[in-house]
Amino acid sequence: MRSATSRNPIAADPLAFARGWLRSPRSVGGPFASTVWTAARIAETTLDAACGNGGTVVELGAGTGPITEALLRLGCPLDRLVVIERDAEMCALLEERFAGLRVLQGDALRLRETLAQGRVKSACVVLSGLPMRVIPADQATACYRDALAAMPPDGSIIQYTYGLRSPLDPAIVAALDLDAAFVGREWRNLPPMAVWRYRKRAT
Repeated sequence: MRSATSRNPIAADPLAFARGWLRSPRSVGGPFASTVWTAARIAETTLDAACGNGGTVVELGAGTGPITEALLRLGCPLDRLVVIERDAEMCALLEERFAGLRVLQGDALRLRETLAQGRVKSACVVLSGLPMRVIPADQATACYRDALAAMPPDGSIIQYTYGLRSPLDPAIVAALDLDAAFVGREWRNLPPMAVWRYRKRAT
């Protein structure tokens, strides 16, 4: 999955993320973008999960693109990366920062529909920064179910969270028959960020 990249993105507007958070606090999850250390750790975890599958990496809630940038710098091919962002200003910023990046403006909680509109047929890994703990359980479950349906049996969902608990309610983990693994916590973030990996339980 990894390959060299020569991407040199335009710097992000430091206020764009805050404006997005003010417009929709629940969908963004926090008022601060990820630090470079957090972005690199999340990107590395995502690409490790994607290695060997050779498919598309789908990023949900890309914001101003710190993790998108880290994915590209760590070797994710531009043509295998698709980002989904609901906020129109952030979509425009992502398209400006990363020329040629596939940016889908849409609701990541209606993932099947958004992927279909963007003609994305499958994914090898889905990366989510959506605040699943504050999203209604039926919507969070549907989002994860759609993500799993788009991936091969060994596909993974990488989820990061500001909280100290698992970002996904245990009832949803049980309902979807998932294996949940805590990857680690990055303290060089405000607030500290935790990274989790979810996969279908082996039968």
